[in-house]
Amino acid sequence: MISQEQSITYYTVTLGEMTRDGDVLAEIHEQDETGEEHARTLHVPAGLPGEVVTIGVEKPPVHRPGKKRRHWKPRPPRVWIQEIHAASPLRIAAPCPVFGTCGGCQLQHMRYDAQLAWKRDVVTRLLQEIGGFDNAPVQPTEACDTPWHYRNHMRFSVNRSGQPGLTARGTHRVLPLASCPIAHEQINRALSVLSQQPNARPQVLIRCGANSKQMLIQPSQGEATLQKLAEAGLDVRAETMEEQLCGETFRIRPSSFFQTNTAQAEKMAHMVLDGLLDHPGRSGQLEKDRKSQDLTVVDAYCGVGTFALLLARHVSKVIAIEESASAIRDAQWNLRDAANVEILKGKVEDVLPTLGAGLDGLVIDPPRAGCQQVVLDALLRHPVARVVYVSCDPSTLARDLNILCHPHHLNSASGQPVYRLLSVQPLDMFPQTAHIECITTLERIKQPDEI
Repeated sequence: MISQEQSITYYTVTLGEMTRDGDVLAEIHEQDETGEEHARTLHVPAGLPGEVVTIGVEKPPVHRPGKKRRHWKPRPPRVWIQEIHAASPLRIAAPCPVFGTCGGCQLQHMRYDAQLAWKRDVVTRLLQEIGGFDNAPVQPTEACDTPWHYRNHMRFSVNRSGQPGLTARGTHRVLPLASCPIAHEQINRALSVLSQQPNARPQVLIRCGANSKQMLIQPSQGEATLQKLAEAGLDVRAETMEEQLCGETFRIRPSSFFQTNTAQAEKMAHMVLDGLLDHPGRSGQLEKDRKSQDLTVVDAYCGVGTFALLLARHVSKVIAIEESASAIRDAQWNLRDAANVEILKGKVEDVLPTLGAGLDGLVIDPPRAGCQQVVLDALLRHPVARVVYVSCDPSTLARDLNILCHPHHLNSASGQPVYRLLSVQPLDMFPQTAHIECITTLERIKQPDEI
């Protein structure tokens, strides 16, 4: 069934597989000016595989000549589900009124157990296709105990009227909001106050401590707004705030990196320590009285020193590497009582190769782009006994593991792999979204001349 309405065309289709970004694929057939029919594949948000739906496809705007011609870029057509004729058994009602339009979430319409299974499947498939692992030891995705109102850090765009909100998918249009179902309740209380007044453009940042109950808001607010926030029960700080994680207190600045899901960050910390210190067991059950080990470990991309501080309680020396001056200031405060931690300022790709041999463990938490080749080369030239790789993008993780674990990338005379992949643990740090976090443990393989 095809009907025309202005620049919108409607198609009834059966939705195909789900993409890595959480969309589903749909094939449509169009006629060109000559009457010849062509198939085209579209990405449909808020759908599930196997569903029979009517989708709306809006013709993208045509470029108009003008002075901004050089900066104009064509965009894909806007696509949405107009009507569901046969729903998937995995479908649930999304609680957010702008779900599907807002670009923040992709999976609110999907049963949570199905989200977890899909994320594990994505990791397994990418490790096979990109990483070259036919039977990667991928564990079931570690669920978030409370998969709503978990985000302790939100960045809201502000429209021309001063209203804060999130941007519509694929556009710069702001959807004004007074509440978000994945934002922490403290943030929603603050957003409710800010939505009643004009705000400075372009953005307002809100960060809260799920455990400490402290909050940071940027840009800084006037006295009248601060009074309203206080009346809403919010403890807004001026420049820094504190948060508790695994029994330790961390100071955070607005620009410093800190995990946005506090509960899952605690599980992650236990997984990292379990992997580095070779203490298998249930994540979250880290004993306080573990015997300290005579080990030297590196915390690369250390941020505010989260892993470094926790590791310092269990090893003889920690070398923490961080580039951001703001994060280093926080790390220095957080690690002020940890005499066995050395903080090195610089890029990991510059600092790590200078450390050479003699490292017993490494936790590396790179940005979404993964590790630079110089970092991987350093790990191959000077193998570390245990490596825990924390990744927020399974595709770049798979690429890097392919380099570290397969011998065809090596320059060594033995031609043997340097690392063995022990486990890959997907962690649902961002429920209701397509983002996937993984904690991966590698072990150095003894070479023939060492046996």
